[in-house]
Amino acid sequence: MATATEHEYMCPHCGHINAIAHHELRNKYTEQYAKCDKCHTGLEIVPADGINEQVNLVVSEVPQDSLLR
Repeated sequence: MATATEHEYMCPHCGHINAIAHHELRNKYTEQYAKCDKCHTGLEIVPADGINEQVNLVVSEVPQDSLLR
């Protein structure tokens, strides 16, 4: 379970729950890249404004060929 300074997100490929530290979230609405801790699939994470000043994380799988560019 994530602490108050971490945000959890689910890998769209395998369903594993990952966490990202709040201080690692940079500019909102800007893509950030990570890998799933379990399946190592490349993930694109976009932080966005949520309700009551919370942060929503929009997570999608990144095609392997686009990671090489």
